[in-house]
Amino acid sequence: AEALDVTGFMLHGGRRIGVQRDWADAGPDGAFLREVHDGACRWFDGVLGPDYNAAHRDHFHLESGGWRTCR
Repeated sequence: AEALDVTGFMLHGGRRIGVQRDWADAGPDGAFLREVHDGACRWFDGVLGPDYNAAHRDHFHLESGGWRTCR
């Protein structure tokens, strides 16, 4: 399997949204991250995020091949 870990995003204009800092945000930054997480489940076989466990509190783990999960 091949994997990619994503800790955050830099948007146009330089604004940053970080998984660890903004995942629990009730506003637009948290909503953006949850949409990215859920959308990744359509493209990758394995998607793990902050709600999976403490080891993934600061990033999204995106994997091709292997097991199929979206957590």
